[in-house]
Amino acid sequence: MNTAEKSQPKYTYVETVVQPDLSVICDQSKLDRLGCRGAPDWIIEVLSPSTTLKDMNTKRSLYEQHGVQEYWIVHPEEHWLMVYTLDVERQYGKPGVFGMDEPTTVQCFPDLSIDWSFMSKA
Repeated sequence: MNTAEKSQPKYTYVETVVQPDLSVICDQSKLDRLGCRGAPDWIIEVLSPSTTLKDMNTKRSLYEQHGVQEYWIVHPEEHWLMVYTLDVERQYGKPGVFGMDEPTTVQCFPDLSIDWSFMSKA
């Protein structure tokens, strides 16, 4: 066991496990050999017919409850996305809805924006 593993808390019970399509974790101490222990900073879910309800309801609620700062729901076929961010009360308010015809700024990383032009080339 290395020094980083010794300093991490021991988890004997995990109540909720989800697998986002993409997650960004800035706090390296949340990562161990089993994955992420705690909330990622930013999660992106890509909608598909089989996951739409789970992504838009169940996972949105879980991500809000566990403190995911920014949650994007991407609809690749209809070329739009919904962006939820935690407010000062640690709740998601009304989402921003954006088209994918221009870059979208990541609110928790203001110097980063996603250029969706690659979607039209597929």
